[in-house]
Amino acid sequence: MIEQDLQGLGLTGGESKAYLAMLELGNSTVGPIAKKSGISYSKIYEVLQRLIEKGIVSFIIKEKTKHFQAVDPELLDKFLDRQEVLIEENR
Repeated sequence: MIEQDLQGLGLTGGESKAYLAMLELGNSTVGPIAKKSGISYSKIYEVLQRLIEKGIVSFIIKEKTKHFQAVDPELLDKFLDRQEVLIEENR
């Protein structure tokens, strides 16, 4: 159900799965995110990059390794606000 709600906000199926996996895992590297979400390693970097561009995932580098973190679900309002602005600009 939550995955469908996220897709209703404009996320793809893969983005929704990755976001939910990160919420459960907390600060994590790519491997556990791919495993938990069921997204192949060949696609997970692309999915994470799109989530970063949308502003709902961030990362830090620890010991030369990226660690990804999903933003708090309550902050998804900012994502929706940006989506609304883009829609208005396209009109």
